[in-house]
Amino acid sequence: MTNPRRSPRRRGFSLLELMVALAISAILLTAALVALDASFRAYRRTTEEAATHTTARLAMHRLLALVRTGNDFGPLPANPLDDELESDSLEVRTPDGRWVVIRWDGEGERLLIAIDSTDGEPGSPQVLLGGVEPQFHADGTPIMPFRIAYEDGWRVRRVTVDLSIQPDDDVSAAISHEPPPPIRLVGSASPRSIAP
Repeated sequence: MTNPRRSPRRRGFSLLELMVALAISAILLTAALVALDASFRAYRRTTEEAATHTTARLAMHRLLALVRTGNDFGPLPANPLDDELESDSLEVRTPDGRWVVIRWDGEGERLLIAIDSTDGEPGSPQVLLGGVEPQFHADGTPIMPFRIAYEDGWRVRRVTVDLSIQPDDDVSAAISHEPPPPIRLVGSASPRSIAP
């Protein structure tokens, strides 16, 4: 028989039990924060790659539209018997008579565009696309971004644009310490009309 006045002794958590519970909670919270940080980094990397891909495709579309609507082109091959030229620049005369010069700046890894004003003054170059990396043939020689095919030494038959673009990704956002793979865009177009 128990004495009703006598209550069982209440006992709290010991200091050791509290320390173990805090350590387990800290480990679980740290693991959750690491997983959350990795998902944020992956999201940021994916969105930056998608934005670069969209921008690059838009620039490629506009370049090919410029080729289709252009009616005079440069540079011309040094030898009129050559039927193909690889170049780091492309010059296109638009239907309104202005020259547009697109040039790859290999050192700055960017594609520059300069549009002449309506009065014929050369335009100042502006960045059309950043992160345009150099590519190389099997023998180590660089591949130029513009390949122009000619007929009769001066008439442009086809222009091929070959770009390798490194996504504009923050290095600290990379989940692994490797940069994201470059985006390679290749497009080809023929002019609709040629200047006489």
